[in-house]
Amino acid sequence: MRRLTVLLTALFAAVPFIEGCAARSSLDRLNDQPAQEYRGHYTRNADGSWFRPCGAAAADAAWWVTVTGTAVSQLDSARKAGQFAEDRSSFVHWRAVLTRGGEVGPPGATALLVRDILVVRPAAPDDCAAP
Repeated sequence: MRRLTVLLTALFAAVPFIEGCAARSSLDRLNDQPAQEYRGHYTRNADGSWFRPCGAAAADAAWWVTVTGTAVSQLDSARKAGQFAEDRSSFVHWRAVLTRGGEVGPPGATALLVRDILVVRPAAPDDCAAP
């Protein structure tokens, strides 16, 4: 009985480690994927960070946004320069990895893992017109 108790204790102690490895491998897999360019409108507010790509229908749900790496300082610089403000829509052109499996953001939601911001500025009516 003592051996069983020791074995179960070791097993339960390993569960958080195993779960942590699984989450890390999902993020590592995303970081290994090549980024694509996306253009559209981005809003960050108390409800989260949301992106609606150019060409999306009005009924389509916005995508969750997670800003990482270099993009964090780029967004902060844009905020300081007045190109981006919380609670207001901004036009963005960025490089990101699209996810649909809940690796980042709400479970099951479409989400972007943003790596690099190419353009950020206040939204304008013709933002999504062909470049």
